[in-house]
This record gives sequence, C-alpha cells and structure tokens, in this order.
Amino acid sequence: MSTNLKASDLDPAAASGVQPPPAELLLSAIIDSSDDAIISKDLDGSVTSWNNGAERIFGYAAKDMIGHSVALLLPDDRKQEETEILARVQRGERVDHYETTRHRKDGQVLHLSVTLSPIRVSHGDVIGMSMVARDITEQKRTHRADLLLASIVNSSDDAIISKSLESIITSWNTGAQRIFGYTAEEMIGQSVLQLIPPDRRDEEELILQRLRNGERTEHFETIRVRKNGQHFPVSLTISPIRDAAGAITGASKIARDITDLKRIRAELEDLLISERTARTQAEHANRMKDEFLAVVSHELRTPLNAIVGWTQVLRDATGRPNEIAEGLEVIERNALAQAQLINDLLDLSRISSGKLNLDVEHFELGALVAQALETVRPAAELKHLRVDTLLEGYGGEMMGDRRRLQQVLWNLLTNAIKFTPSGGRISITSARVNSHVEISVADTGRGIAPDFLPHIFERFRQADASTTRQYSGLGIGLALVKQLVELHGGEVHAASAGLGQGTTLTISLPMMIARAEAPPERESAGGTSVAAREPDVDLTGVRVLALDDDKDSLEVVRRILSSRHAEVRTAMSVADALDIFPGFRPHVVLSDIGMPRQDGYEFARRLRRLPGGNTVPAAALTALARPQDRMRALEAGFQTHMPKPVAPAELVAVVRSLAALGENRVPTAPSAN
Repeated sequence: MSTNLKASDLDPAAASGVQPPPAELLLSAIIDSSDDAIISKDLDGSVTSWNNGAERIFGYAAKDMIGHSVALLLPDDRKQEETEILARVQRGERVDHYETTRHRKDGQVLHLSVTLSPIRVSHGDVIGMSMVARDITEQKRTHRADLLLASIVNSSDDAIISKSLESIITSWNTGAQRIFGYTAEEMIGQSVLQLIPPDRRDEEELILQRLRNGERTEHFETIRVRKNGQHFPVSLTISPIRDAAGAITGASKIARDITDLKRIRAELEDLLISERTARTQAEHANRMKDEFLAVVSHELRTPLNAIVGWTQVLRDATGRPNEIAEGLEVIERNALAQAQLINDLLDLSRISSGKLNLDVEHFELGALVAQALETVRPAAELKHLRVDTLLEGYGGEMMGDRRRLQQVLWNLLTNAIKFTPSGGRISITSARVNSHVEISVADTGRGIAPDFLPHIFERFRQADASTTRQYSGLGIGLALVKQLVELHGGEVHAASAGLGQGTTLTISLPMMIARAEAPPERESAGGTSVAAREPDVDLTGVRVLALDDDKDSLEVVRRILSSRHAEVRTAMSVADALDIFPGFRPHVVLSDIGMPRQDGYEFARRLRRLPGGNTVPAAALTALARPQDRMRALEAGFQTHMPKPVAPAELVAVVRSLAALGENRVPTAPSAN
C-alpha cells in the first residue's frame, strides 16, 4: 500500500505479531482500491497519507508527497483557495463537492470535485483533514462539448428537431422556431403531424418505417406548414437515434427552408429555357438566311438564264420573225420578273431603314382595283381562273399612296393566282367599317396550315423553302403588303380553314387623312338648316403652325381651321417649320410623323429646344396609328396623337383644347363693333 499508516501505528499489538482487526484491514484495502484520490493532511497543509488513486490521478508517488505541502498541486491562481479551505476545516466545517483545478506532475491541469472533512481526536479537537478528490476532467470536456453542440444546434439556420418513434417532438431549436413560427414550449410534447399538410400525412408513416429499419432519409424535398398556415418547401434529412445498447429510440430531423432555392432553381430553369429558345431561334434564323440566299440565287438566276439563252438564240434568228418575237417576249417577261424581285428587296430595305416615303393623294378605290386586276388578268386567264369583283361595300374616294397601294393589291392578287389551281375562283370584296375600308382577296386555292398561319406575313418565310418546292418566290410579297399597309395606318390579317381550304387576305385602310368639307347648308323654306350642323367653334385669334410633307394634307388642314377663323401657317419640312416658329409664335403646332430626311419625332425634339417651344402644345396628326406609334409620339413631346383620317370637328376641338393649354390663352373673339 502507498499509505504511510501501518497497522502497527494503529494498534501496538501488531508489532508483536498479533493480527489487526479485520475491519481496519478492510478499510485500508478500500482506501487503496478507490479510483478517487483519498488524501489526509495536517492543519499546515502537509500531506500525511496518499492512496493509489491519488498517485494515479496526480502522477506523484506517496513518497514524493507525504510530508510535503499540498500547495505543490495548486495552480498559481488557486493559492488563496487552500488557505480558505484550511480555515473552514479548522472551524469544523465540511466542504462537499467543491469543483476546482489542480496540477498533475506533468503539468496537465485537472478538473476535480473535492470533498474535505475535518479529522478529530477523541476529545474532539481538529488535528487535520481528509480529502476525497474525483477527476472530472473528462466530464468537463464532455460537458463543454455538449454545450458547444447545443450552441451549434441553437445557432443553426436550419430547424433541428428530435422526435420519438411515436412522432412526438422531444427537442426544438431556435432555427425551428424561426422557420415554423412555433416556440419550443408550444411544440415539445406535440405531434410532428402538426407541421405536415393533411394531404402529405402519409409521408410520416413511411419515414417512421424507414427509421425502424435503421435507414436514413436524406434531402427529401416536400411541403410543410408554418404556424400562420403558410405552406412552404423544405428539404428534410432524418436519422435514427440509438441508445447505448444500439436500440433505435427516436429520430433527429434537419429541415431546411428551400423557398429561395426553389425560386433560384426556377429562375435558372427559365434562363436555361430562354437560352435554348434564343439558340433555337438563332439556328432557325441562320437556316432561314441560308434558305433565303439559296432562293434569291435561284430566283435571280432563273430569269437571267432565260434572258442570256434567248439572247444567244436571237443572234442566229435572222429571217425568223416568229422566233424573234417569241424570244423578245421571253426576255421582256423575265427581265420584268427580275426587276420586280429587285424592287421588292429594295422596298423591304427602305421600309426597314425608315427611308420609304408615301406620296399621298386622292384616288378612287374602284379604279385602283381595276388597274390591279388588269395587270394580273393575263396570268389569271392562263390558269382559267374566275375573278369576281364586288365593291358594293365601298369603292369611292380614299387617300393614300396610290402606287404603293396598287403594289399591295397586285401582291395579294398575284399570291392568290399563284396558289389557286386551274379552274379555281378568286374574289375581291370591300366593306366600310367606321372610318376604314376593308378589302379582301379570297381564293379557293392551296390554303394555309394552322401552324404556319401566324408566320405568313414574316419576311423570307415560306411554307416550303426546299429545293423541291412547287411554288417560286422569295417569300417577301406578303411581308411587303403588311409593311406598306401599316405605313398607311392600316392592318392586314389572313384566314384559312387549312390546307386545301383556300385563303382570305384582308387589309384595313383609313379612308383619307381628313374627310372633305361638309356641303354648304341648305335653307329650308322656313329658313332652318336641313343639314347636320357641326359644333360652331370659333378659333379667332388662335395661331396654328401645321407641318406635313404632303401638300394636299396641309391644304385640307388649312381649310378646316381657317373656316373657323384660325390663323394658319404651313410648312412642308422640319427646317421650314422651325424657321417659321420664332416669328409666328403659334398657340398650337400640328405635325405629321412620317416625313423625308427629318421626321415628326425629330421636329418635336428640336421644337422643345427653341425659346418658347417647350410650352407650346403640339399634336401628332399621322397615318402611323399603332399603339407603339402613339407611345413614341407622346415620348417625343407631343401632347396628343391623332390618327389619320381625322374628322373636321375632331380636329377643331383638339386645336381649341390645346390652345387653352398654352402660355397664351385663346383671346376672346372681337366684338361686332
């Protein structure tokens, strides 16, 4: 034994060979076999006994410590502690389970739980103390690890929950409170089913079955419910909890709110779809370009081949007048076809760059249709097609670019003739709809497949662009129709019941920029008017500056406003209008949009930079009548947008209203005297 107390010290009979009492031997054996350090020391702090447990815990042998001060074990910051303990023991007090630190022989710091008791002699005086010290270093380390783990769990953004195999929640971290909205007090002891939507309750039984089998569920995406009833997506990882014997007693669950992740995934998916769509469109555009170049080459070379070939034939055709006439006819026909192709391409280019200008004039719709029919009649007769014209809906006066609208009708009729088989029928009809005229060209031909119908007016688009296609052409005729009609402030649309069911192409055009003046009023016998009167608006004193590159349009505007006593100055170019403005100081400015060199948008911007130009009201009077045209006009600085044609009463009312907005209010009409 390592203690310094011998049996002979306890009982003199031991020195004579007499065996000590069994109880004393038992006590000594118990002390030496204890895992705890059992030490005795006198009132000066010197060690008087040192058991095997003390040697194991502190690393010092009994011979190293007995007779030496226990202060050898004390860290520097604990020196005062020993003095206080000795004082308490001397007063007969007991110190129970006092946690402190001591040094091992190798310098390692030990965490101890110490119990100290006074040692008394028979008459009760305290002569020393006994100390039982238990090494709790590992317990402290485990406790710190537990605290750290608890801190990590509590600081996690994820919900970390434990539950029993009966789905009863046993722990609930702050992440769970943040995500689900319930406090730990509200949820511990409650069923986890409270967090699961009714239509997903069967998931819990499947999860429990996997847990009982010792299986782990990882990154399971599902839906859960917050305290406020909101459903949200989560990712669950669920693991079995085992006891010391390995039996599964419950489960730990980590729930992550993946609302933002889902949104990011959706955005990435949308981006991916957009990228795929853009790539597909780019590939399609590239194929269309290649097909178009091949078609252009074919369409230009075909008539060129006939021209060159017949030129060679005619060199040797002297004296054969019939052959010369036939050759000249072929050359002329192919040269005209080639010229038409080139003109169509140039027109598309001009429209795309905004350089195509309309030469607006008055014309009769019936005459325009008749001229277009006369142009295509030989081709229709060659295929034995019946062409019917019914313009009872409207065939009278209109205003627009006569040549361009004839080109539109020629394209529509040529398209109908091309795709209508021999013996078929083509009809041209008109109808007046409010201030517009609708002109329809219907045929009994090939028709249009439903999937191609939305693309029929796209440039270079053809239902069949292969080298084996039945019909020739560049695929730009209907694209030109759409562009030219829209330049006139109109619309175009196509209808077809499907392949083999024929096609109807309809254009809608404004009748004219402004209707003609109303006829003079006729007085009845009683002196009252028999014609409908427009509101009698007097524009005396109102100065109006009107800008339009079309002389006839300007004259109509001037006549309407002058008849209401307005003072009107006109200009046919942006430069002229800007020159007139400073000296004229108009109350209202009217401007066309589509004009050569500088358009109405540029005029509005330059006008606003002139002295006084920023306050004068301006109206766009234009055939560009699409919603985007109106928005662009307002953005450029116009107060209002009036699509052509405009009724005289409407024009007068707008001018009167705009004049009242300007800096100079409309002067009252001078008195009769």
